Amino acid sequence: MKKVLFAVALMFGALAASAQVSVVKEAKSKKGNPEEAAKIIEAALTNPETANDPETWKLAGDFQKAIYDAENEKAYMANVDKSIKVDVNKMYSSLLKMFEYYYKCDELEQAKVASGEMKKPKLRKKNAEVLLQLRINLVNGGIEAFNAGNHADALKYFGNYVDVNTHPMFADQADVLKADTAVALYSNYAAMAASAVKDHDAVIKYGTIGKANDTEGYNSLMFMAEVYGKEKVDSVKWLEVVTEGVDRFPKTDYFVANLMDHYLNRGMTDEALAKIDQLLTVSETPYYLYVKGILLMDKKQYEPAMAILDKIIEKNTDLVAEAYSKKGECYIVPAQDIVEENSKLNLDDPKYNANEAKIKDYYEKAKPLFEKAKELKPDNKQLWGQALLAIYWKLNKSEYESLAREMGIEL
Repeated sequence: MKKVLFAVALMFGALAASAQVSVVKEAKSKKGNPEEAAKIIEAALTNPETANDPETWKLAGDFQKAIYDAENEKAYMANVDKSIKVDVNKMYSSLLKMFEYYYKCDELEQAKVASGEMKKPKLRKKNAEVLLQLRINLVNGGIEAFNAGNHADALKYFGNYVDVNTHPMFADQADVLKADTAVALYSNYAAMAASAVKDHDAVIKYGTIGKANDTEGYNSLMFMAEVYGKEKVDSVKWLEVVTEGVDRFPKTDYFVANLMDHYLNRGMTDEALAKIDQLLTVSETPYYLYVKGILLMDKKQYEPAMAILDKIIEKNTDLVAEAYSKKGECYIVPAQDIVEENSKLNLDDPKYNANEAKIKDYYEKAKPLFEKAKELKPDNKQLWGQALLAIYWKLNKSEYESLAREMGIEL
């Protein structure tokens, strides 16, 4: 009885294998209709009897190529005949599947070579040539997906383009691939898409390549800094990335701002000043001047700070309102120090009245500076709101009440 059951089991196994082989044959017979053929062969891609055969995956990739070619031809014809409709999603999806299936085909062939079942791969060269020829279209697919807000697919397209350079399937074309100067640029795009979908590992992977691009590499460095600073918290890596950003892209405020905050949070004002002075020798931008002004204020060097802030005002481009506000702080901050001192003195102490006169003098000097900041940026109350309220309270109660009402503060 057992022998009979065993024989039946063998028969069913043979029938199942035969069925899957038949699926492959049926798919081949439908090659004139690649979309139908692609659907038929899907079952063979998961059945062990056929899924381990490189030819199965080659055939599946061929069907996807045929689907891609048909839609791509429509796209060219649509430039002349606007009535022709192109299924862009189908076109690029087929392209992506083609890469996936040819890669699997190559993986299985290499396994057979390693096991001695095959002497050498038969399909690698032809498949590699096809993929390299169509590779640039992955970028087009990535752009379409990204602009449509489909960042996950955009990552696949841009990532696949970049990954070609290190895929073993293209080992014979290594010299040609090394000459591809666009890899760093498209790695930037991959890092951008990865950041959008919060794939932190992919941000680091593609950002590490993308940062080499001289024009857009700053994007990769920014995305990497965000990951190292907030997600994969690594202060050493974060500082390396931000410092590289400052050195290579000094006109990108993001890196300078983060590095200055890093220094200030650690009481390293002198180091921060040395760095900003170095940057000012390269380019005297309003932002660099603004940062230097703040650093000098941090060291309580108010007169030199105001001289630097005056340069921003003279340039009359960016950060003028901010410069007026910071100049006002150069009077308000020392005034507050005196207010603090007076809080510890008796009212009949001779020094108390002298200090009050100093406070009033500082406030009088600060008043027009904050009023100018308000004039230039009336909507940015952070630049002038609380400072002017404090000044008016000290100097003129009616102006205080008027400003409080303007700001929606209940009296």
